[in-house]
Amino acid sequence: MQKKRKRGKSRRQRELQRNLRVLAFVMVCGLTVMGILQFGFHRYVRSHDDGRILSGVRVGGTDVSGMTQEEALAAVKQVIADKGAANIEFSLKNGNTFSASLGDLGLTASNLEKAVSQAAGYGKNGNAIAAYKIMKQAREGKLEQDFPLTCTVNSKTAADVLAGNAAAVLQQPVNAAVTQDASGAVQIVEEKQGETLNVKKTVENLNQFLADKWKGKGGTVQAVVDLKAPELTADKLVDVTDLLGSFTTYYGSDGSGRSQNVETGAAHINGTLLQPGDKMSADEAMRPYTAENGYAEAASFESDKVVQTMGGGICQVSTTLYDALLYAELEIVERYPHSMIVSYVEPSMDAAIADDLLDLVFKNNQKYPVYIEAVLSGGSLTFNIYGKETRDAARSLQFVSETTESKEPEGKRYVATEDYIGYIGLQSAAHSEISAQLWKVIYENGEEASREVVNYSQYAAAPETYGVGTRSDNPEDTKKMNEAITTQDETKINSVIQEILYGSSL
Repeated sequence: MQKKRKRGKSRRQRELQRNLRVLAFVMVCGLTVMGILQFGFHRYVRSHDDGRILSGVRVGGTDVSGMTQEEALAAVKQVIADKGAANIEFSLKNGNTFSASLGDLGLTASNLEKAVSQAAGYGKNGNAIAAYKIMKQAREGKLEQDFPLTCTVNSKTAADVLAGNAAAVLQQPVNAAVTQDASGAVQIVEEKQGETLNVKKTVENLNQFLADKWKGKGGTVQAVVDLKAPELTADKLVDVTDLLGSFTTYYGSDGSGRSQNVETGAAHINGTLLQPGDKMSADEAMRPYTAENGYAEAASFESDKVVQTMGGGICQVSTTLYDALLYAELEIVERYPHSMIVSYVEPSMDAAIADDLLDLVFKNNQKYPVYIEAVLSGGSLTFNIYGKETRDAARSLQFVSETTESKEPEGKRYVATEDYIGYIGLQSAAHSEISAQLWKVIYENGEEASREVVNYSQYAAAPETYGVGTRSDNPEDTKKMNEAITTQDETKINSVIQEILYGSSL
C-alpha cells in the first residue's frame, strides 16, 4: 500500500511540472506576440509622427491640430492675449462698479507650457497600442482631446490696477479738521470713515471666476471692500481750541499756472497737525513740483531774473504761512528772503523756497498740538494756526517792516524770447536794491512793551526787463538778433529789427 501511494504522488508531481512548463511556454509565446505587436505599433507610430500635433487636439479650447509644439505655444499665447481685451466689471455692495481688462490685470495661464507639451506628445508617447488607436481616431477625424488651461491673473499686477481703478468709486476717508464757524468761533469737524478695496480677496474672487465660470469673454466679479479709518480723528484735536495766528495774501484765482501752484501748494499743507516738539519743512510738504502732483509752469525768481519753472509761485504759500506762524509765535528754524522783493508782502515778511537750497522750517514749541488750516477764497490765501491759547489776553502783536537802505536800478535789460523777430515786450518791472529788517512789537493793554528784530533781509536790484523776439525761418536772422541782444544796446537792437523786417537800418 505504501509503495502504491508513493507512485501516485510522484505521478502528480510530474503532471504538475509538465503543466507548469506548458504554462511558461504559453506565457513566453504571449509575451513574444505582445512584444511583436508593440514593436509593430511603435514602428507605425514613429513612421507616422511628422512632428506635428494630431488632428482634433486642443489646448484650452484652442485648436492646435497640425501645429508644431512651438507654433502651438505661440498660437495659444496669442489667444490668451486676445482674450485679455475682455473687460471684467467689479461690483460693490453699494451698487457702484468699476472695470478693468483681463490683459491689464495680468491674465496668464500658469500651466501653458505643460499643456502644450502634453498636446504635442498626445498619441505619440506611452503604450504603442494606445497611441496607435489615438492616431487612428485622428486620421478618421474622430479624435476630440482638450488639454485645459489654468487661467489666473498676476496678483501684483492685478492689485495695482484694481486699487487704481476702484479709487474713483470708493468713499475716501475724511480727516477730522479744525476751522471757524460764521461767528469766528473755533470748531472741530468730525472725521468720516472711508472705504478701501480688499485687493487680496477681490483677486481671489476674480481667479475663482476664471476657474469656474469664465467662457473667454467678459463677466462680473464681486469686489470686496473694507472700512478705512481716517488718519486724523477728532479725539486728537481736543486740545486745539483757539486761533493762535492768521495771515492772508492775495494771489488771484485767474486759472493761471501761478494760481494753480498756490492752490496746490496750500492744499498739501492744509490739515497738518504738529505735536509738541514736531518740526515741519514747507518744501517737503509741497514736493514734488510736478504735473502729477498738481503743479504747472509759472514765473519765479532766479537770482536777479524772472524765469519759468515748474511750481512757480509756491513761495507765496510759504510766505503766507511764515507770517501766520509769526503771529502764532511758533519757532522759526529756517527762513530765507527772496533774491528780489515780492509784491504780495512788505520786505522781510517773505519766505523763499528754492531747489533744496531755501526752505521754511518751523517747530511746534507749544505744550499742545497745533493745527494748520489753509483757506482759499476769492483769490486770497489765508493760513490759520490753531492750538491752545496760553498767552495773556491783554497782550497783542504787530510785525513792522523797515527798509533801511534802498537803491534804484539803472538802465534796461533785454532778454531773448521765442517770439518772432519784431516783438519787444515788458517782462518784469524794475526791482530796487533793498536792505530791510522785520520788527516784532509786543503790546500790553494797548501800550508798546517791547520791540525786537526778527530778521534781516537783503534784496538784489534788477533793471526793467524787456523780452526781444528772435524767432525766424532764417537762421542767419536769428543769429543777428541774438548778437544784437548781447550788446544790450537799445538802438542797436531796434536797428537790427528794422534791417531784418524792412531791409534797412535806422
